[in-house]
Amino acid sequence: MADNLVSKFRGVSTLDWQWYEYSLTYANSVIPEAMLYAYKTTQNYLYKEIAEASFHFLLQIIFKKEQIKVVSNQGWHHKNYESYEFGEQPIEIAYTIFALDLFYREFKELDYFIKMKYAFHWFLGANHLHQIIYNPCTGGCYDGLEKLDVNLNQGAESTLSYFLSRLIIEKYELEEESE
Repeated sequence: MADNLVSKFRGVSTLDWQWYEYSLTYANSVIPEAMLYAYKTTQNYLYKEIAEASFHFLLQIIFKKEQIKVVSNQGWHHKNYESYEFGEQPIEIAYTIFALDLFYREFKELDYFIKMKYAFHWFLGANHLHQIIYNPCTGGCYDGLEKLDVNLNQGAESTLSYFLSRLIIEKYELEEESE
């Protein structure tokens, strides 16, 4: 499977588009994360190289200053076209946190850790609406951000996305306390 991703990456990527397809769609962070796991399993340096290149490319697109803005669920981010700005889902934030965690553990680059914290703070109001997405009263997580409002549905996918992300962040906080 990793070789298939290598083939896709080689067939599509250019200097200014370091990706596997001509668009960024859903669960983007999972792909470079999978490539890094493939490297960790096989020690094939090409997998590591492509994992890093594609993840850096993705991070440049979804992080603006100190805030994350994942690819919209209203329309994908196509090469050479403007992307939709609004329609963010908690699962996309969680996928990014999972990948940032792996990349940080593997490479110890502080930028991954910092971006992981910025991504987690999206749940706590560091988003374009400055609205909390995790609801501490219900223990649920809202289903996303639109242009002008929060999707108030609190589905299991969103709630699990918050809690799994929180577990990763708390792991680092516990490590800091024990030092």
